Amino acid sequence: MRDLCDTARIPRPQVNSIVDGDEVDLFWREARLIVETDGHQTHGTRTAFERDRARDARLTMLGYRVVRFTHGQLTYECGHVAATLSALLAH
Repeated sequence: MRDLCDTARIPRPQVNSIVDGDEVDLFWREARLIVETDGHQTHGTRTAFERDRARDARLTMLGYRVVRFTHGQLTYECGHVAATLSALLAH
């Protein structure tokens, strides 16, 4: 993610930050943007799926924007990820 941010000239996020009691993968505080990077090994169970969606809804209600990218997207669709982040950070 650091290389992606540097290449796309996206400000680097805070990593593994605590946001309202939850640890999040990537956080752009000023933009209130949270990005979760989901690997199937960690997030592939029904319990994890349900927990992740409940947490996303709670953080959204608190005014954060939560976006999820899969390992495959980060590996094979870097341009799409960078364009998405750039657009979200521009708002």
